[in-house]
Amino acid sequence: MSGARKLCLLHLVANALLLWLGYEWLGVGESTGLRLAWSALDALIILALVCWLYGATFVYFRSPGERKLNESFRTALRHLAPLLLAAIAVLVLYGALAWLASILPSFRVASYLTLKLRKPVKPATVQSVFHAAMWIVRWVLFPVALLPMFAAVATRGWPGFGAITWRVNWRGWLLTPALLVAGLILPFAILGWVPHVASFGLELTSFALRMACAYVLFTASMLTLTWGSRSGPQSGFRPAPLS
Repeated sequence: MSGARKLCLLHLVANALLLWLGYEWLGVGESTGLRLAWSALDALIILALVCWLYGATFVYFRSPGERKLNESFRTALRHLAPLLLAAIAVLVLYGALAWLASILPSFRVASYLTLKLRKPVKPATVQSVFHAAMWIVRWVLFPVALLPMFAAVATRGWPGFGAITWRVNWRGWLLTPALLVAGLILPFAILGWVPHVASFGLELTSFALRMACAYVLFTASMLTLTWGSRSGPQSGFRPAPLS
C-alpha cells in the first residue's frame, strides 16, 4: 500500500478519534480551579495531537517521493512546539474577530453614514456588510496566508513563521475557501438536514448515512487542503504526485 493511501486511512481513523476526544472534553467539569486547569490541559493535549497529525501531513505532501510516512511524523513531532504555538495564536486571532463582530455598534455607524451621505442607511445594512467582510477575512484572507506558514513550520520549525504570504496562484484563492466551507460548514448542513421518513429505523439509517457522508466530506476536504498547500511565493494548489 502506498504512503498516500496509508495516510488517508490514518486520517479516517485519527480524525474520528480526535473528534471523540473533543466531544469528551466538552463534558469535563470546570466547577473548581483544579478541574478548570485539567480542562485546559486536556484541550492543549488534543490541540497538540491535531497539530501533530496535520503537521505530519503537510510534511509528507511537500516531498512524497523522498520522505516516508513515519519520517514525516518524526519531523512534525520535532516541530510540535512551534506548530502548537501557531495554532494557539490562530485561535486567539479568530476569537478576537468573533469578539469584534459581537460589539459592532451598527446603530452608531448607520447614523454616522446617514449624516455624512445625506441618505438613510439602515443598521441591518451595516451589519450585513460587516458580516460579509468578516466572512472574507475568516475564510479567505487569513487561511490563504496562514496555510503556507503552517506547512513551513511543520517542515522547518521556527523559521517557517516567515512564510506567511498572500502570493498564491488563483487556484489557492478559489480552492482554499471552497475546501474550508466543504469541510467545516457543509458537514453541519448535512447533519442538520432531517428528511421526513415513516419509521424510526429509517430515521436511524438516514442519520448514519448523513453522519458518514459528513465525516468523509470533512476528512477529504482537510486532506485536499493540506495536499494542495505550499509555502513560498506563488504557491497554492500545485498538485504533487501521490506516491
